[in-house]
Amino acid sequence: LADLSFSEEDGMGWPLVGDVILNYSMDSAVYFATLMQYKYNPAVFIGAKQGDNVSSVARGQVVKIGQSAQLGQYVVMNVGSGYEVTYGQLESLQVQEGSIVSRGQVIGNVAKTTKYYSVEGDHVYLMITKDGNPVDPLSLLQ
Repeated sequence: LADLSFSEEDGMGWPLVGDVILNYSMDSAVYFATLMQYKYNPAVFIGAKQGDNVSSVARGQVVKIGQSAQLGQYVVMNVGSGYEVTYGQLESLQVQEGSIVSRGQVIGNVAKTTKYYSVEGDHVYLMITKDGNPVDPLSLLQ
């Protein structure tokens, strides 16, 4: 992996401009309208329009690109110091596994949301972990 380091003081940029439509919540369950159930949410959902550009929140290296029923196409990026950032609900990726990405660089576009979140609407899924444990992205986004 590239020589990466991330400091909380540096913070992270927003992946796009939008309202948080579902908050991070690992201490209490939040209501997922489409699923009609309460679940813990290790991420934030940032409302967006299909096709909007999604930018990297920090300098990092793409370690995984995948596809899941809930997240759609997703990108996992190592930003150093034990931090990983997962972006979900993407299409038209402009990165590949191994890519070194700078903060603010466009990594892809917002996809039509998966059926799991059709009521919430199109959004970017943003999860940040430190040493494998979810942290509230809003504590780092500037």
